[in-house]
Amino acid sequence: MSEKTVREKLDGLYGQFGAMTVRELLTSTGSIALPTMVQAKALLVMKSLIDLREYAAARIVVPKGAGKTVSIQVLTAPDYGSWSEGSALSAADPTLGIAPVTLAPHGKVTLISDLLANTSAINFAEQVGRLHGGCVIQAILDKTVDALAAATSNVKSIGTKADATEANFTMDNVSDVIKLILNQGFTPDLLITAPDKLWAMVVADYAKYVFYGSLADFVVSGKAPMILGLKTLMDPYFEVGINGKAWDGTDGEKYAILASSPFSWGHAELSPDPEVEIYRLPTALSSYVVTHLDFGVAMTAETSVGLIKHAA
Repeated sequence: MSEKTVREKLDGLYGQFGAMTVRELLTSTGSIALPTMVQAKALLVMKSLIDLREYAAARIVVPKGAGKTVSIQVLTAPDYGSWSEGSALSAADPTLGIAPVTLAPHGKVTLISDLLANTSAINFAEQVGRLHGGCVIQAILDKTVDALAAATSNVKSIGTKADATEANFTMDNVSDVIKLILNQGFTPDLLITAPDKLWAMVVADYAKYVFYGSLADFVVSGKAPMILGLKTLMDPYFEVGINGKAWDGTDGEKYAILASSPFSWGHAELSPDPEVEIYRLPTALSSYVVTHLDFGVAMTAETSVGLIKHAA
């Protein structure tokens, strides 16, 4: 669903139910409108943030009845063949592997308290939808970088072992990892990191006049400039997502991922859009709004991934 379509749908719902409170929606036949509004706002937020699903080698919508564990097919091309003119041809099948994915729900649950139920439907959908959409995108990033962080073939270590000092990578470090991946037969096209790490790299390595020109483009377009042929994907949550904590110079902590988007990972999901549900817990005399996306991620070509991490 396009962003324009989602926005038009949300505006229509606001026009119809915007004058009502959350409590009124929960206790009327229009209760289905509340989760729909939250879902529409969450979708708009997700479209404005980095969605790593767009770069997955395989993005699969799991068919009904498939269960919670699915397999993403991984094809490895065979060596080339040759034959004599007029001779019978023999086929060489590609090697077929699998990357298993276990689906799980990821999202956010919010209690609709008495005070929250007294707010307008528009304010509720705007705020809860924004928060829940951000949480779903955060989960996609978290599970994707977790899968890619298991790569071991192309690693560049920086800093000093046991120095307990956070290290910043340089453009030379990125270049070194690019070479490692190229030697494996893949061409990396993504650099995934946190904004502060990218900033530290470019101010250290770029000539100022070049950097300021690129920064102007960044301000206008909202997209960071490509670096050494890599599209830069920055997310403030990357730091915690890949290490489970803030950077502190721990041996082996990871600062950046280089990946080859047509090969590196697969994403399987039950639905491309998050689901929003309202349920009431009678014993608590409360209702809850739940936004969740059921998905799983698996690395599909380990040698197409490279890491920059602290020495260990």
